Amino acid sequence: FSSVAQLILCVFYLTSPPNAIHNIIFCSQSWRKKSKVVVAFDIHLTPPQSQIEAREMEKTTISHNWLRIKYNHPFKRINFLLFLLIFLSSPRQVLAATSSVCAAENNHLAYINKSNSINSNPAPKSLMRAWMCHGRTHREMVEKLASAGIARSPICKEALLKVDRKNYVLDPEFAYDDAPQPIGYGATISAPHMHAHVLEDLLPPLLQSSKHKTDKQLSILDVGCGSGYLVSVFGRMVEKERMEPKLNKGKVYGIDVIPQLVEMSRKNILKEDGDLLESDTVQVMVGDGWKGYPEGAPYNAIHVGAAAATFPKNLMAQLAVGGVMVIPVGPDGGVQYLYRVERVGDDGGVVGIGGDDSKIGFLEEDFKVYRVLGVRYVPLVRTDD
Repeated sequence: FSSVAQLILCVFYLTSPPNAIHNIIFCSQSWRKKSKVVVAFDIHLTPPQSQIEAREMEKTTISHNWLRIKYNHPFKRINFLLFLLIFLSSPRQVLAATSSVCAAENNHLAYINKSNSINSNPAPKSLMRAWMCHGRTHREMVEKLASAGIARSPICKEALLKVDRKNYVLDPEFAYDDAPQPIGYGATISAPHMHAHVLEDLLPPLLQSSKHKTDKQLSILDVGCGSGYLVSVFGRMVEKERMEPKLNKGKVYGIDVIPQLVEMSRKNILKEDGDLLESDTVQVMVGDGWKGYPEGAPYNAIHVGAAAATFPKNLMAQLAVGGVMVIPVGPDGGVQYLYRVERVGDDGGVVGIGGDDSKIGFLEEDFKVYRVLGVRYVPLVRTDD
């Protein structure tokens, strides 16, 4: 059965349409325990181009169920290793950024229309080596992220090295696996390669703002701060002014809708990064990600660590001109993409620059939206109004 199941997985992978999104999960931690290895393979075809197609697809969903292969002694299974070799050498991306239209983009939002269409990045970053940057130590994990070309800049690599991931996961034994980890309350800490990818995407607007406004403090918002890991990494990036390249000192705000996670973040930060709290470089509090945190706006960078069903207008209005938001968008359990939202104008008004924020409007021409890559995130929870 094992060999047949592997062959089926290979056939599904190699013959599925090029516009399919593939989600592969290798439970690498089970190799060390020598218990069992689970290979999960899921194919979701790209979403419909119209609302009519969406309704039709709801009736006949095209999706392969999870196929699972279990091994009691993985090191004795040569055929399993051969399957991994075939999969890893296949010239396709594990997570494919396609040119199809995400269902979340067809939700009648004012700024998602023909006059301001979603742009695909001209050169999508390859993540072929993502999910493989496991390390036995914190440094080894970061070095693998760097050698894989995911953590490219010295600033991001230095910040990652300063914050030990073991302080922010429930099971330190698997802290350096390049995979998401549950942190309780239905939340997860993202895989290290996703954190590194986000840091690299948000560093340019921070550098750009520092170049043009040399004395202005940077402001960063982490929505869905979870266990506090990325808040601390951002904090290490902006805890002091840098001269080469020029990067201003800044402040990081972390919010989460779940009070227990906010308390967990605070306790985790205090383990080895407590100086960030003492210096007021980072601040964590309970907050609704859909509404953002106006008190810290306008933001040069916003990271959203959970998938929004639609683009949150209130959060976008808190971006400074030149600021960038990285956010996953898509239905829970459905096709999701990571988007890069760049603010290019302020005709609709910017929250936090003075005046009555309640009168701030929303103008689609103020933003450019780029689709980056396919992802799978937990949903962004919205509190009752």
